[in-house]
Amino acid sequence: MDLIDIRRQLHAHPELGFDEYWTSNFIAEKLESLGLEVTKNIARTGLAAVVPGRDRTRAVAYRADIDALPIEEKTDCAWKSSNGCMHACGHDAHITIALGVAETLANSTEKPDCDVVMVFQPNEEGAPGELPSGAALMCEEGLLELFHIKKMVALHCDPTLQTGRLGVCRDALWAASGRFQVSIQGKSAHAAYPERGADALWAASQMVTAIYSALQRGRPAGPEVVSVCKLNAGTAFNVIAGDATFEGIMRAPSRKHLTEMATIIANTIAGVADFTHVQAKTNIYYGADAVINDDSMAEMALETWKNLAVPVKMTMASEDFSHFSTRIPCFYAMLGICPPDTVLPPLHSDHFTLDEAAIPFAVQNMTRYVYNLCRL
Repeated sequence: MDLIDIRRQLHAHPELGFDEYWTSNFIAEKLESLGLEVTKNIARTGLAAVVPGRDRTRAVAYRADIDALPIEEKTDCAWKSSNGCMHACGHDAHITIALGVAETLANSTEKPDCDVVMVFQPNEEGAPGELPSGAALMCEEGLLELFHIKKMVALHCDPTLQTGRLGVCRDALWAASGRFQVSIQGKSAHAAYPERGADALWAASQMVTAIYSALQRGRPAGPEVVSVCKLNAGTAFNVIAGDATFEGIMRAPSRKHLTEMATIIANTIAGVADFTHVQAKTNIYYGADAVINDDSMAEMALETWKNLAVPVKMTMASEDFSHFSTRIPCFYAMLGICPPDTVLPPLHSDHFTLDEAAIPFAVQNMTRYVYNLCRL
């Protein structure tokens, strides 16, 4: 398979979570061309294929996420997307690397010591409180039991790491995630007479500032973050806003930390609502738990990759891979995609890009790692 061409085709045809119909069919065709039997419609648009090993009673899984983001791409590459969605988190590369690993394993004269299940998961980017997570739905449908999966591995593009490097974390790599939504009911009035109304926009702005202050000044400093990313209010330039909404994300090392943060957020909103004479309702949704790498699997990665591996610390981003890692031993690697002497745009940027030389590098080294895992 021409991996670079595959990645570019995938990049040009991004699809949102649970709408990855073209993507799923494309992946299935590539897997079937390798002579692999494909199980489709797992967690709606997900799929899996087994590379048979010597021991058919157990399996190591390799997982790739397949959904894109609702971002209008602003790069100038010839294979840019044009449908209002974008692979701005590198999932097109993740799929391509997984297909490359599948091809290498399927065409090798050396069978792995156990089955290798290639898992292509939908809706990794889904928002807590909306559609179910793709990983959670796969687990609910019995993916792990159906294919006798005992261990699982994945990787993610990292624009801060140089091409030719693989990031290894020995503990929690991805943070636990949460989401909060706040609706505010005030009273509209003429803008010249704000005292005759209850300004929901003013209340919202005070709440946002107070949330940041309460979390920063009311508890010990730690690896956590809260960001308010959306605020809607008002109908006209001369009308006091009668209602407002805002929402944002929480990230922390554990669900316990998230719950503590959510309590502070809810109490702060209630206090400001009282002060500004509005009614406020806060909804908290919990997403993925922290992704924690298995110690022995992390050690094997260091041994397998030797001088290629670099240590990385926990990121405040989250990953629904935790639905797997809380059930079975798992390992999640970070893949360097940045050319030398270059600064790449961050993940989820409308200018995100990557060094395609990282793709064959990842295929070679992830395949070696999977072979070693199967021997355990």
